[in-house]
Amino acid sequence: MPEERILPYTHLLLRLPSGAPRVVRLIPDITISLGKFGSFPSNALLYRPYNLTFDILDPPAVGLRLVSAEEVTRDILGGGEDAEVEGTGHYDLEIAGDSEEDGGEVMRTNKETIDDPLSQKLSWVEIEQLKKQGTSSGRKYTLRKTKKFLRRFTALPLTVASLTTYLLDTKEPIKILEMRNETIAVMLSLANVRYGGRYLVIDESGGLLVSAIAERLDLLEHMTAEFEESKEEDTARKRYPDTPLPTTNTITLIHPNEQPNLSLLKYFSYDTNRPTASHPLHTHLRTLNWLQLVDPNADSSLEKPEEIVAETLATLKGGKRAAYWRKHRRWGKTSRIVAETQKGGFDGLLVAAFMDLKGILRHTVPLLKGSAQIVAYSQNRESVIELADCYSAIRKAEWMNEGQVAADGEDGVGDPTTVLAPTVHETRVREWQVLPGRTHPVMTARGGAEGVVFAGTRVLPVEGKVEARGRFRGQKRRKDSGDDNGDEETDPGGTTPTSPLKRVKAEI
Repeated sequence: MPEERILPYTHLLLRLPSGAPRVVRLIPDITISLGKFGSFPSNALLYRPYNLTFDILDPPAVGLRLVSAEEVTRDILGGGEDAEVEGTGHYDLEIAGDSEEDGGEVMRTNKETIDDPLSQKLSWVEIEQLKKQGTSSGRKYTLRKTKKFLRRFTALPLTVASLTTYLLDTKEPIKILEMRNETIAVMLSLANVRYGGRYLVIDESGGLLVSAIAERLDLLEHMTAEFEESKEEDTARKRYPDTPLPTTNTITLIHPNEQPNLSLLKYFSYDTNRPTASHPLHTHLRTLNWLQLVDPNADSSLEKPEEIVAETLATLKGGKRAAYWRKHRRWGKTSRIVAETQKGGFDGLLVAAFMDLKGILRHTVPLLKGSAQIVAYSQNRESVIELADCYSAIRKAEWMNEGQVAADGEDGVGDPTTVLAPTVHETRVREWQVLPGRTHPVMTARGGAEGVVFAGTRVLPVEGKVEARGRFRGQKRRKDSGDDNGDEETDPGGTTPTSPLKRVKAEI
């Protein structure tokens, strides 16, 4: 859960009257500009609760004015105090029965309207008089202009759900693979993401999937201290002993580039280029590339740096000595991450990438432990259906009958018997207009990818031939008919029964 009050150096979401969101970073002693809506000092929001509405004061006044809930509700519904007294607010009410006591007040609808030219009884003179009065259209015009130019906003906490909506509506959705909130929720549920687990992640959405997993693992809570950035610059040059990496509640990210693309983590006070040592993600998030995982010997970053004796190291300048120790620490940390990843034993695999899903699962499924969940997202359903077909019963039968030649090609997934119950889920939730005779999806809804998710369970096939042991029904029937010695309670080989009750009967 986010903090109850707005803290310095945090990102927050400002919702304008028109519904357009704005994401700002609250840095003390600066001026925040909202374009045509005006500007205000950032200190006016510090340590205030979230979910409050403020008005930006008109010049020459500077600051914010807290708006009460009654005033916000009146502006949303339309009309002012005089309109409420006269009964001409935004909602027109009518009496459903013969009297107010019988029927009561209900909202007026157009269900009795008949689209017939003969039903128009007003003359053009009466129509012009109604236009001049402008009761309904005037209120609509005033409400529309109020939402467009009102100098007001609501301060909301920036969560993964609100950030996803903001990126889909105002930014480039293709950068986050057009993942929606319902898609991320389904992926976390199918993968059984919970506190204390170890999860293997392939994320090419800029860090959105990693942020959602970190939020579920309670790794986004970070108390940003004042002047933290300047302190980090001073302490980064000092040498500290390496702290042991945690073994639980971790996220291991595999990326295809030299550096991971986790730019969206900056909205949660974590920058991969300048990591904050006090942030939980600094020790619980591990990153390595595909080359380090598949072929570690071919990666130059895993080569051990040349050792320098202490006497020679003492004669070096401070900058070279610091670079030497920094290089050793980076090599040691990378080597530990690669060794730990190759050992496997992860509790789940979550994939959201442009890469071929079959090639990803070929190298990552063996790193999972038994009963671990596998979840892979793709923008199109063809790649997901093709992946599910690789783990079908037909592919498993080909693997067991013909061996690796039949199912283990360059484009295959390896052993198909390691994944049980492959399923395909379509996760997009559509908004519907529900009216009598006019029920259909909202025509103005945003298009884009459907959002298809593959899910499966990692299993460990037994080695060797499996043989069933015990007394079959046909064998028991033959014994009952041909044996009169009451020998049913013992095994065919004459061994002692394993059941305590049967053992007592045998001794008697």
